[in-house]
Amino acid sequence: MKWPLKRIAGWLTLLRQVQWVARLTPRKSWYRAALVACKIQGILVSWFGGNRLLTEAVMLDHWLVELTRIAPFPIPWTITGAEVIGADPTRPILYCWIHEPLAEFPLRPLLERGFAEPVVVADPGRITANGQLLVAGMPQRLTTITANLHALARVRKYLQEGVPVACLADAKMGGPLYSLALRLVGRIGARVIFLWAKRRADGTIDVTFAHAPRPYCETKEAVQENLAYLHEAQTRMLKSLGQQPQLLQPQLESDFLSERGQRFSQRKTR
Repeated sequence: MKWPLKRIAGWLTLLRQVQWVARLTPRKSWYRAALVACKIQGILVSWFGGNRLLTEAVMLDHWLVELTRIAPFPIPWTITGAEVIGADPTRPILYCWIHEPLAEFPLRPLLERGFAEPVVVADPGRITANGQLLVAGMPQRLTTITANLHALARVRKYLQEGVPVACLADAKMGGPLYSLALRLVGRIGARVIFLWAKRRADGTIDVTFAHAPRPYCETKEAVQENLAYLHEAQTRMLKSLGQQPQLLQPQLESDFLSERGQRFSQRKTR
């Protein structure tokens, strides 16, 4: 039974599935079709001993990206805490969160509510050929900063110009948390807003905006308090997806720079 299922899975790629849904269903049904497809894939993966919850959640992100490449489509969402965005207009905003399913989705309510478009720090694999980031189900694209050794300088530039920036505090799901961007906020007088999205059982996506516990990151202790909040969120997320949280300590700026510098040196010497 498992052998033919593997053959079918190898032929029925994500791209083929997305194309069929786009051709055979109206746009208003694309999101619901994606939910069903992801649920089925999660069940199939569980038959082979895989993680059903993680597969279903991660695959939905992939479905949203591929459907958005084809055309805009509606996605039901609610928003909580939008008032914090305009609470202190004198300070530029760093939107920040962690790698988790739907981590990029809060960008859609930002655009649909008419808030200032953020520049997004993104992994190269998420950036389109013209240097932009897709926003789930929307025709708009956002300007990006490639996540590399030069990203911090560009983040500083945009924030000092009053342009909001969005980034994630870890390099991968469940990875170490870095303080670099939060420390920059404290140095230039910006503020941090945490933002996240959770999917309900009926498919509606609840988006939340909230000031970080210490939004101005004015001291080392303030930065650590914000990182602790993110670490707790990371632990809850991993447990909810059936993953074992790693005992990782948030990394200070010097640790981050040292680690990236070592990687760069290793590449230079190869």
